[in-house]
Amino acid sequence: MSGAVFMFPGQSSRYPEMIEKVTDAHPAAAAVVRRASELLGRDLDRHYRAENLEIFARNRDVQVGVFLANHLHLTLLEEAGLRAEASLGASLGEYNHLVHIGALAFDDALVLVDQRGCLYDEVEGGAMVAVYPVEAGVAERAIEALGLAGRVAIGLYNGPKQQVLSGERAAVAAVVAHLEADDYIHAKEIEPRIPMHAPVFAPTAAKLRAVLLQTPFAVPRLPYVPNVLGSVVDAPGADAIRACLERHVHEPVRWQSSVEALAARAPSACFIEVGPRSILHDLFGRGWAPCRRARTDAAEPWSEHVHTLTAKVADAA
Repeated sequence: MSGAVFMFPGQSSRYPEMIEKVTDAHPAAAAVVRRASELLGRDLDRHYRAENLEIFARNRDVQVGVFLANHLHLTLLEEAGLRAEASLGASLGEYNHLVHIGALAFDDALVLVDQRGCLYDEVEGGAMVAVYPVEAGVAERAIEALGLAGRVAIGLYNGPKQQVLSGERAAVAAVVAHLEADDYIHAKEIEPRIPMHAPVFAPTAAKLRAVLLQTPFAVPRLPYVPNVLGSVVDAPGADAIRACLERHVHEPVRWQSSVEALAARAPSACFIEVGPRSILHDLFGRGWAPCRRARTDAAEPWSEHVHTLTAKVADAA
Protein backbone atom coordinates (compact mmCIF):
# COMPACT_ATOMS: atom_id res chain seq x y z
CA MET A 1 0.00 0.00 0.00
CA SER A 2 1.48 3.37 -1.01
CA GLY A 3 0.44 6.71 -2.49
CA ALA A 4 -2.42 8.52 -0.70
CA VAL A 5 -4.42 7.80 2.44
CA PHE A 6 -7.48 9.99 2.99
CA MET A 7 -8.35 11.32 6.47
CA PHE A 8 -11.87 12.66 7.04
CA PRO A 9 -12.30 15.15 9.92
CA GLY A 10 -15.09 15.41 12.49
CA GLN A 11 -17.57 18.12 13.31
CA SER A 12 -15.10 20.47 15.02
CA SER A 13 -13.77 21.26 11.53
CA ARG A 14 -16.82 23.33 10.57
CA TYR A 15 -16.86 26.96 9.51
CA PRO A 16 -19.68 28.93 7.86
CA GLU A 17 -18.24 29.19 4.32
CA MET A 18 -17.07 25.57 4.07
CA ILE A 19 -19.74 24.42 1.60
CA GLU A 20 -20.48 27.51 -0.48
CA LYS A 21 -16.77 28.12 -1.22
CA VAL A 22 -16.74 24.72 -2.96
CA THR A 23 -20.16 24.66 -4.59
CA ASP A 24 -19.92 28.20 -5.98
CA ALA A 25 -16.77 27.26 -7.88
CA HIS A 26 -17.34 23.65 -8.91
CA PRO A 27 -20.42 22.26 -10.73
CA ALA A 28 -19.72 18.70 -9.54
CA ALA A 29 -19.90 19.83 -5.91
CA ALA A 30 -23.08 21.82 -6.52
CA ALA A 31 -24.68 18.70 -8.03
CA VAL A 32 -23.88 16.70 -4.89
CA VAL A 33 -25.58 19.33 -2.71
CA ARG A 34 -28.67 19.29 -4.94
CA ARG A 35 -28.83 15.50 -4.58
CA ALA A 36 -28.44 15.79 -0.80
CA SER A 37 -31.23 18.40 -0.68
CA GLU A 38 -33.57 16.02 -2.52
CA LEU A 39 -32.76 13.18 -0.13
CA LEU A 40 -33.40 15.21 3.03
CA GLY A 41 -36.20 17.37 1.64
CA ARG A 42 -34.37 20.60 2.53
CA ASP A 43 -32.63 23.36 0.60
CA LEU A 44 -29.12 22.66 1.85
CA ASP A 45 -27.50 25.12 -0.54
CA ARG A 46 -29.56 27.90 1.00
CA HIS A 47 -29.01 26.70 4.57
CA TYR A 48 -25.22 26.36 4.33
CA ARG A 49 -24.52 29.98 3.52
CA ALA A 50 -22.34 32.12 5.77
CA GLU A 51 -25.05 34.76 6.16
CA ASN A 52 -27.38 32.21 7.79
CA LEU A 53 -27.05 32.94 11.50
CA GLU A 54 -28.67 29.59 12.32
CA ILE A 55 -26.30 27.57 10.15
CA PHE A 56 -24.96 25.46 13.05
CA ALA A 57 -27.65 26.08 15.66
CA ARG A 58 -28.53 22.37 15.75
CA ASN A 59 -26.15 19.44 15.97
CA ARG A 60 -28.12 17.91 13.12
CA ASP A 61 -26.95 20.74 10.88
CA VAL A 62 -23.37 20.46 12.15
CA GLN A 63 -23.21 16.76 11.36
CA VAL A 64 -24.89 16.98 7.96
CA GLY A 65 -22.79 20.01 7.04
CA VAL A 66 -19.39 18.54 7.88
CA PHE A 67 -20.26 15.13 6.39
CA LEU A 68 -21.36 16.88 3.19
CA ALA A 69 -18.32 19.18 3.08
CA ASN A 70 -15.99 16.20 3.48
CA HIS A 71 -17.78 14.39 0.66
CA LEU A 72 -17.51 17.44 -1.61
CA HIS A 73 -13.74 17.50 -1.12
CA LEU A 74 -13.60 13.77 -1.87
CA THR A 75 -15.72 14.25 -5.02
CA LEU A 76 -13.37 16.92 -6.36
CA LEU A 77 -10.27 14.88 -5.57
CA GLU A 78 -11.61 11.86 -7.39
CA GLU A 79 -12.83 14.00 -10.29
CA ALA A 80 -9.24 15.22 -10.60
CA GLY A 81 -8.02 11.61 -10.68
CA LEU A 82 -6.50 11.50 -7.20
CA ARG A 83 -7.61 8.33 -5.41
CA ALA A 84 -6.53 6.50 -2.27
CA GLU A 85 -6.07 2.84 -1.44
CA ALA A 86 -7.00 3.46 2.19
CA SER A 87 -8.72 5.98 4.44
CA LEU A 88 -9.90 6.61 7.97
CA GLY A 89 -12.12 9.16 9.69
CA ALA A 90 -12.17 10.91 13.06
CA SER A 91 -15.47 10.79 14.95
CA LEU A 92 -18.14 11.94 12.44
CA GLY A 93 -15.53 11.47 9.70
CA GLU A 94 -15.85 7.71 10.14
CA TYR A 95 -19.07 7.92 8.12
CA ASN A 96 -17.19 9.51 5.20
CA HIS A 97 -14.59 6.76 5.61
CA LEU A 98 -17.31 4.12 5.32
CA VAL A 99 -18.57 5.71 2.10
CA HIS A 100 -15.06 5.87 0.67
CA ILE A 101 -14.26 2.21 1.38
CA GLY A 102 -17.56 1.02 -0.11
CA ALA A 103 -19.30 -0.11 3.08
CA LEU A 104 -22.05 2.51 2.90
CA ALA A 105 -23.69 4.29 -0.03
CA PHE A 106 -23.61 8.09 0.05
CA ASP A 107 -27.41 8.36 0.06
CA ASP A 108 -27.77 5.96 2.99
CA ALA A 109 -24.91 7.60 4.89
CA LEU A 110 -26.43 11.06 4.54
CA VAL A 111 -29.81 9.91 5.88
CA LEU A 112 -28.09 8.05 8.73
CA VAL A 113 -25.99 11.08 9.70
CA ASP A 114 -29.10 13.27 9.62
CA GLN A 115 -30.94 10.92 11.97
CA ARG A 116 -27.87 10.62 14.18
CA GLY A 117 -27.75 14.41 14.50
CA CYS A 118 -31.41 14.53 15.50
CA LEU A 119 -30.74 12.03 18.29
CA TYR A 120 -27.75 14.04 19.49
CA ASP A 121 -29.91 17.17 19.63
CA GLU A 122 -32.02 15.54 22.33
CA VAL A 123 -29.11 15.70 24.80
CA GLU A 124 -28.14 18.51 27.20
CA GLY A 125 -25.76 18.97 30.14
CA GLY A 126 -22.49 17.74 28.65
CA ALA A 127 -19.28 19.29 27.38
CA MET A 128 -16.11 18.40 25.51
CA VAL A 129 -12.78 20.13 26.14
CA ALA A 130 -9.49 19.57 24.31
CA VAL A 131 -6.46 19.64 26.64
CA TYR A 132 -2.80 19.87 25.61
CA PRO A 133 0.03 19.19 26.11
CA VAL A 134 -1.27 16.32 28.24
CA GLU A 135 -0.46 12.63 27.97
CA ALA A 136 -3.40 10.22 28.14
CA GLY A 137 -2.16 8.55 31.31
CA VAL A 138 -1.99 11.88 33.13
CA ALA A 139 -5.60 12.70 32.24
CA GLU A 140 -6.79 9.20 33.15
CA ARG A 141 -5.10 9.37 36.56
CA ALA A 142 -6.70 12.78 37.21
CA ILE A 143 -10.15 11.33 36.50
CA GLU A 144 -9.50 8.43 38.87
CA ALA A 145 -8.05 10.68 41.60
CA LEU A 146 -11.19 12.82 41.54
CA GLY A 147 -13.51 9.81 41.62
CA LEU A 148 -15.18 10.89 38.40
CA ALA A 149 -14.91 7.70 36.36
CA GLY A 150 -18.20 7.17 34.54
CA ARG A 151 -19.03 10.87 34.62
CA VAL A 152 -16.13 12.04 32.48
CA ALA A 153 -13.62 10.23 30.28
CA ILE A 154 -11.16 10.80 27.49
CA GLY A 155 -13.46 10.95 24.48
CA LEU A 156 -10.72 11.30 21.88
CA TYR A 157 -7.14 10.12 22.11
CA ASN A 158 -5.92 12.54 19.45
CA GLY A 159 -2.17 12.20 19.85
CA PRO A 160 0.63 11.71 22.36
CA LYS A 161 0.04 15.12 23.95
CA GLN A 162 -3.55 16.04 23.03
CA GLN A 163 -6.70 14.50 24.52
CA VAL A 164 -10.36 15.53 24.53
CA LEU A 165 -12.27 15.22 27.80
CA SER A 166 -15.98 14.44 27.47
CA GLY A 167 -18.81 13.95 29.95
CA GLU A 168 -20.96 15.87 32.41
CA ARG A 169 -20.12 19.57 32.25
CA ALA A 170 -19.22 19.90 35.94
CA ALA A 171 -17.07 16.76 35.87
CA VAL A 172 -15.17 17.92 32.78
CA ALA A 173 -14.54 21.30 34.45
CA ALA A 174 -13.23 19.58 37.59
CA VAL A 175 -10.71 17.51 35.64
CA VAL A 176 -9.54 20.54 33.66
CA ALA A 177 -9.04 22.50 36.91
CA HIS A 178 -7.08 19.58 38.39
CA LEU A 179 -4.79 19.39 35.36
CA GLU A 180 -4.28 23.16 35.33
CA ALA A 181 -3.33 23.10 39.01
CA ASP A 182 -0.60 20.51 38.40
CA ASP A 183 0.86 21.90 35.19
CA TYR A 184 0.53 24.61 32.56
CA ILE A 185 -1.89 23.36 29.93
CA HIS A 186 -4.16 24.76 27.26
CA ALA A 187 -7.85 23.89 27.48
CA LYS A 188 -10.30 24.65 24.67
CA GLU A 189 -14.00 23.85 24.73
CA ILE A 190 -14.97 22.22 21.44
CA GLU A 191 -18.55 21.21 22.31
CA PRO A 192 -20.74 23.09 24.84
CA ARG A 193 -23.61 20.64 25.23
CA ILE A 194 -23.16 17.06 24.00
CA PRO A 195 -20.84 14.51 25.74
CA MET A 196 -19.86 12.52 22.65
CA HIS A 197 -17.73 9.39 23.04
CA ALA A 198 -18.28 9.32 26.82
CA PRO A 199 -20.02 6.70 29.03
CA VAL A 200 -22.84 9.12 29.94
CA PHE A 201 -23.83 9.14 26.26
CA ALA A 202 -24.71 5.42 26.26
CA PRO A 203 -28.52 5.99 26.16
CA THR A 204 -28.12 7.74 22.80
CA ALA A 205 -26.14 4.78 21.48
CA ALA A 206 -29.07 2.52 22.30
CA LYS A 207 -31.40 4.78 20.31
CA LEU A 208 -29.02 4.84 17.35
CA ARG A 209 -29.00 1.03 17.27
CA ALA A 210 -32.51 0.99 15.78
CA VAL A 211 -31.43 3.36 13.00
CA LEU A 212 -28.33 1.31 12.24
CA LEU A 213 -30.41 -1.84 11.91
CA GLN A 214 -32.46 -0.16 9.18
CA THR A 215 -29.36 0.99 7.28
CA PRO A 216 -27.86 -1.28 4.60
CA PHE A 217 -24.12 -1.94 4.88
CA ALA A 218 -21.87 -3.88 2.51
CA VAL A 219 -18.57 -5.66 2.97
CA PRO A 220 -16.07 -2.89 2.14
CA ARG A 221 -13.64 -3.16 -0.75
CA LEU A 222 -10.92 -1.40 1.29
CA PRO A 223 -9.84 -1.84 4.94
CA TYR A 224 -12.05 -0.50 7.73
CA VAL A 225 -10.43 1.47 10.56
CA PRO A 226 -13.07 1.85 13.30
CA ASN A 227 -12.39 4.56 15.87
CA VAL A 228 -13.33 2.38 18.80
CA LEU A 229 -10.76 -0.29 17.94
CA GLY A 230 -7.89 1.85 16.72
CA SER A 231 -6.84 -0.94 14.38
CA VAL A 232 -7.30 -2.06 10.78
CA VAL A 233 -10.09 -4.55 10.00
CA ASP A 234 -10.25 -6.32 6.65
CA ALA A 235 -13.62 -7.24 5.09
CA PRO A 236 -15.94 -6.82 8.13
CA GLY A 237 -19.58 -7.82 7.81
CA ALA A 238 -22.55 -5.50 8.26
CA ASP A 239 -23.20 -6.54 11.86
CA ALA A 240 -19.58 -5.88 12.84
CA ILE A 241 -19.74 -2.39 11.34
CA ARG A 242 -23.04 -1.64 13.09
CA ALA A 243 -21.57 -2.78 16.41
CA CYS A 244 -18.60 -0.45 16.01
CA LEU A 245 -20.82 2.51 15.12
CA GLU A 246 -23.05 1.91 18.13
CA ARG A 247 -20.03 1.74 20.45
CA HIS A 248 -18.65 4.79 18.65
CA VAL A 249 -21.34 6.95 20.27
CA HIS A 250 -20.22 6.38 23.87
CA GLU A 251 -16.68 4.96 23.62
CA PRO A 252 -13.49 6.89 22.83
CA VAL A 253 -12.09 7.73 19.44
CA ARG A 254 -8.64 6.14 19.35
CA TRP A 255 -7.31 8.42 16.66
CA GLN A 256 -3.61 8.11 17.48
CA SER A 257 -3.80 4.30 17.40
CA SER A 258 -5.84 4.36 14.19
CA VAL A 259 -3.34 6.53 12.34
CA GLU A 260 -0.39 4.51 13.58
CA ALA A 261 -2.03 1.21 12.61
CA LEU A 262 -2.67 2.40 9.06
CA ALA A 263 0.73 4.08 8.80
CA ALA A 264 2.33 0.74 9.68
CA ARG A 265 0.67 -0.73 6.58
CA ALA A 266 1.51 2.28 4.43
CA PRO A 267 4.79 3.69 5.75
CA SER A 268 5.52 5.75 2.64
CA ALA A 269 2.00 7.05 2.04
CA CYS A 270 0.93 10.69 2.19
CA PHE A 271 -2.00 11.13 4.62
CA ILE A 272 -4.32 13.79 3.16
CA GLU A 273 -6.98 15.49 5.26
CA VAL A 274 -10.08 15.58 3.04
CA GLY A 275 -12.49 18.21 4.30
CA PRO A 276 -12.67 21.69 5.83
CA ARG A 277 -9.84 23.21 7.90
CA SER A 278 -6.71 21.26 8.88
CA ILE A 279 -7.27 19.89 12.39
CA LEU A 280 -6.08 16.34 11.65
CA HIS A 281 -3.20 17.59 9.50
CA ASP A 282 -2.04 19.87 12.33
CA LEU A 283 -1.98 17.06 14.92
CA PHE A 284 1.14 15.71 13.22
CA GLY A 285 4.47 17.14 14.25
CA ARG A 286 5.70 18.28 17.67
CA GLY A 287 6.86 14.83 18.65
CA TRP A 288 4.37 12.79 16.60
CA ALA A 289 5.14 12.27 12.94
CA PRO A 290 3.77 8.88 11.89
CA CYS A 291 3.52 9.75 8.18
CA ARG A 292 3.68 12.44 5.50
CA ARG A 293 0.77 14.88 5.57
CA ALA A 294 -1.25 17.19 3.34
CA ARG A 295 -4.69 18.79 3.31
CA THR A 296 -7.36 19.70 0.78
CA ASP A 297 -8.62 22.96 2.32
CA ALA A 298 -6.31 25.72 1.10
CA ALA A 299 -6.40 29.32 -0.06
CA GLU A 300 -4.93 28.65 -3.50
CA PRO A 301 -7.25 27.76 -6.44
CA TRP A 302 -8.43 24.15 -6.43
CA SER A 303 -6.72 23.16 -9.69
CA GLU A 304 -3.36 24.44 -8.43
CA HIS A 305 -3.79 22.77 -5.07
CA VAL A 306 -4.68 19.39 -6.59
CA HIS A 307 -1.49 19.62 -8.64
CA THR A 308 0.44 20.15 -5.39
CA LEU A 309 -1.30 17.20 -3.73
CA THR A 310 -0.67 14.96 -6.71
CA ALA A 311 3.03 15.79 -6.58
CA LYS A 312 3.16 14.92 -2.87
CA VAL A 313 1.45 11.58 -3.49
CA ALA A 314 3.85 10.82 -6.33
CA ASP A 315 6.79 11.52 -4.03
CA ALA A 316 5.31 9.14 -1.45
CA ALA A 317 4.69 6.31 -3.91
